[in-house]
Amino acid sequence: MNINELVAKRILELKQKEGLTVEKLAWNGGLSKSCVSYAIKGKFDTKISTIKGICASLKISPAEFFSTFTEIPVIEEE
Repeated sequence: MNINELVAKRILELKQKEGLTVEKLAWNGGLSKSCVSYAIKGKFDTKISTIKGICASLKISPAEFFSTFTEIPVIEEE
């Protein structure tokens, strides 16, 4: 699993745990719905500012967001 997929999986896990819609997650974090949607798709690099907004929306620290990342991400060469 690459880093984008790991980030997407974590966002979905936290979003579902809190019972938030994409719209509510985006609104609470000062982000656009499309920004959060792209992050959830896991096909694109997610900006740290997007993760910061998602963390703010969920009221967690970035350290907590990344706390479940135990596997070494695959780096895909272009």
